[in-house]
Amino acid sequence: MHAMKLSIFALLAALAPLPALANTNLASQLTGQHAVYTLVLSKLRTHGITGATGQMSFNVVDGCTGWATNQHMTLIVRNVDGSLTKSVSDYVTWESKDGKTLSFSLSESDNDGKVKIDDAGIATHTGPDDSGVIKYTTPAHTEMKMPPGTLFPMQHTEALLAAGREGKRFISPLLFDGTTADGAQATFVTVLGHHGPEKGKWSALDKYASTDVDIAFFERKNDDETPDFRTAMRYYENGVATGLVLDFGDFVMTGKLTSLSVPASSCPQPKSP
Repeated sequence: MHAMKLSIFALLAALAPLPALANTNLASQLTGQHAVYTLVLSKLRTHGITGATGQMSFNVVDGCTGWATNQHMTLIVRNVDGSLTKSVSDYVTWESKDGKTLSFSLSESDNDGKVKIDDAGIATHTGPDDSGVIKYTTPAHTEMKMPPGTLFPMQHTEALLAAGREGKRFISPLLFDGTTADGAQATFVTVLGHHGPEKGKWSALDKYASTDVDIAFFERKNDDETPDFRTAMRYYENGVATGLVLDFGDFVMTGKLTSLSVPASSCPQPKSP
């Protein structure tokens, strides 16, 4: 998720500008969910790793005025010497549906349970152009500006789903999701296809259209055109993802959806005009 010098990335970004999305309720079809994915190794690009496995759970609760999310991931990597490296991460957010506020917390621990990453804080859109400010509580007393056009996670999901519906091939919104202490990141989303509703393994998804996407993440402060992280998936209009591909650089893992529940919303429905 990152910005770069003038390049093919910047050129394609110019072809697909995004309107400001703050102060807009983006929850038209997004729903709560509880999804569990089994992660398996699909590609190695280094001789230092011989295997990897893991699991990820993703929970979204519709809080009526906002979205509460909780992601828990356990990843175990087998090194060439036979030793195992375990990483456990927990990522928690609250994103208001008016697009103004995101509170976030990310922690990651190692084999011994020692915390390696600990980021937390609140980000606020203060301008009509989606600019704003990020105030970190961890690291303490750290404050950063969000540049114009920065989206929060649910806004970003809605933007790529809209791109699929509208037949766009590329979009490049800035994203702040709280997974880095470096502020907003640049993303480059390639839309690989759009599908109408169709019956599949998960009946809770049968009524929703879906969009296949590839998302690359870049640090805005770097000029390197190699993404820090890359992922691909099929996103359904309610926000559920299937067919995950997680590219960590040295290795790639696929995520198979193994459990899914989509609870009915308990929030008041908007009245018809």
